[in-house]
Amino acid sequence: MRRSVGICFLVLLLLFAPVFGGAAGDRVLCVGMRGADVAALQGLLVELGHELAVDGIYGEQTEGVVKRVQRLAGIKEDGIAGPDTRRVLGDPKSSIIPYTVQSGDNLSQLARRYNTTVSVLASYNRLSNPDRLLAGQVILIPPASLAVLGRPRPKLIWPVRGPITSGYGQRVHPITKARHFHGGIDIAVPQGTPVKAAANGRVIKAQAMGNYGLGIVLDHNGYTTWYGHNSKLLVRPGEKVRQGQTIAQSGRSGLATGPHLDFRIKIGDQTIDPLK
Repeated sequence: MRRSVGICFLVLLLLFAPVFGGAAGDRVLCVGMRGADVAALQGLLVELGHELAVDGIYGEQTEGVVKRVQRLAGIKEDGIAGPDTRRVLGDPKSSIIPYTVQSGDNLSQLARRYNTTVSVLASYNRLSNPDRLLAGQVILIPPASLAVLGRPRPKLIWPVRGPITSGYGQRVHPITKARHFHGGIDIAVPQGTPVKAAANGRVIKAQAMGNYGLGIVLDHNGYTTWYGHNSKLLVRPGEKVRQGQTIAQSGRSGLATGPHLDFRIKIGDQTIDPLK
């Protein structure tokens, strides 16, 4: 514990002598530090599935989660969120918004204003009485991705049936070998398997989409579903489709090691885990 704090102190002295001179989110973070950039880091770790309090305090719990991430990534396991750890996680620059409560404010108003939900704000800020806000109290507005998680999930069907060969989240790409964030799930199926619409919707894209191959995007009034690496597209932009309708045939177009479907769900520009 003392050794870890000592290392962090030396790093800060040598690399960041003009203390906290950078923007929030640029600091090397370690045990004993506080602030919005610590809360942003904690929020990102929670988003990636780690159990952690988002309180803006870099304590032993946060250090333990960071060490776990470092161990899984095969980088130095020191519990310090420095450049290497940020590259693994993606930079958690202050996507958290600190809001000072004004007289007359309530959580419902804040949820509508920031496009989130009362339950997300209450749990994120650990409010024991969500109906009681005090003027001057600081409420942390979480990243959009966490707000998404608090919304009711759409009722979808599986677009194909098969084993999931790659899940949602951080991974090493099977071809490029680079570590990156995978915004969907890969479902292995034979070439030419019918790909079905997960819900009623409207086709907004049906085209070649770079590494994603021949792809389709369906709009479902508030969220979209994405279907990638197909061998053949059977619908066109503007068409309305019904849940269960065959919209494509699976394949390995784009950057792929074999035939499969890369299935994604987005609310706005934010992906969410199809398995949760």
